[in-house]
Amino acid sequence: MGQKYDHLSYEDRVKIEHWHKNGKSIRYIAGELGRSPNTISYELKHLAVSGEYVARKASIKAYQKRYYARTSSNKVARDKALRQYVDDSLDKSWSPGEIAGSRDCPVSKRTIYRYVTIYALQHKLYFRGKPKRRKAMYRRGLIGERKWIEERILCDEIGHWELDFIVSPTKNRDGTNGSKTVLLVAVDTLSKRALIELLPNRTKQELSRALRKMFDGVAVKTILTDNDIAFTYWTYFEQLLGAPFYFTHPYHSWEKGLVENTNKWIRHFIPKKTDLSTVTKETIVTVLTYLNERPRQVLGYKTANEVYLEYLTIQA
Repeated sequence: MGQKYDHLSYEDRVKIEHWHKNGKSIRYIAGELGRSPNTISYELKHLAVSGEYVARKASIKAYQKRYYARTSSNKVARDKALRQYVDDSLDKSWSPGEIAGSRDCPVSKRTIYRYVTIYALQHKLYFRGKPKRRKAMYRRGLIGERKWIEERILCDEIGHWELDFIVSPTKNRDGTNGSKTVLLVAVDTLSKRALIELLPNRTKQELSRALRKMFDGVAVKTILTDNDIAFTYWTYFEQLLGAPFYFTHPYHSWEKGLVENTNKWIRHFIPKKTDLSTVTKETIVTVLTYLNERPRQVLGYKTANEVYLEYLTIQA
């Protein structure tokens, strides 16, 4: 098997934890995962907590390392007072060069440009009275001051969900855009239990309805999702569910790899380019039965529903 160089998934880390606790060698684990022994050695040495390698804690630590590797060089992002000063100056239509040249700013204009790009603040840049358009490093718009994934604390309990949409853009015969129907998919990080709701569109009203129905009677501790414009009203959804929302960094889909992988399985039943408005309730039931009622190695060959019910009883 060829070596892979993409990030280790949470399921990979669960396997590493299992094999390591059972005394398997680094080379054995590397061979089973198709990875370099150096990768496994690094995992066990640098992502252990208090000398113990735990998959959940290692995943959080890996996320934090990647995040700080991107932002540690940006003093603006790390310094709350400096960030406020830069934001206020941008609101005054000051250029990054003018901000950096002021007596109260200890960073260069290049650092400020990087801060502007990371947080998609290009709309605040003005030159000669006209906005200067720069290619966004992340996304074109903001969803307010979000809480990022590294702030999310996962515990050994059910109720920590990853959310994502499945979309299949279609065209009418006259070339106009067709159905806006989407699937909202949620997966519990511990039990791997999946939930699916069909929405005719991604408006605030429809998403609110779907979230209420999806999580009715279901344990909800935290929600992790991406920066889809549908979550512009995430503070409203927090109040609706009584649980905090956290966001992955834009274009970092691996940060919610569990729901992304689940979507791939759903695509076996609902292929790409399917008009989602034609998906029946029976089809969704079939998909959920497959996802939640099949024994899974990562769960010790228990089903997602079995594990979910076990923890539900423990937490009750």
